[in-house]
Amino acid sequence: MSYKVKLNEWWCDYGQFQALKLPCPHVIVVCSFFHLQLATFVSPVYSLNNILKAYEIQFHPIQNQDYWSPYTGPNMIPDPHMRRSKAGRPTTDRIHNEMDDPIPNRPKKCSYCRNEGHNRTNCPYRH
Repeated sequence: MSYKVKLNEWWCDYGQFQALKLPCPHVIVVCSFFHLQLATFVSPVYSLNNILKAYEIQFHPIQNQDYWSPYTGPNMIPDPHMRRSKAGRPTTDRIHNEMDDPIPNRPKKCSYCRNEGHNRTNCPYRH
């Protein structure tokens, strides 16, 4: 598959270049082919100066819950019938067909050693 890259518009068919403002693999290939500096196609948002500006602001810890103002918004009451039961394995929605039926008169085999006469829990070859 081929993708079209327009470096002067910071655009690639792949879409990652426009979304993240970082060179996608296709832009990297084009830059290496034309011997262009890859750093010129990285958005200034990712510069160290801008990253340090984001953390300049002093963060204040959240106060104890006793100091919070009382909540005055709507109270949401969940419908208990919409909850999934937590006990047991979830039920499946798969439609069973003839492939799910066991083969009659077929001897059971151990899932560990594939021999008949025992199962995985009491397999003599397991230890």
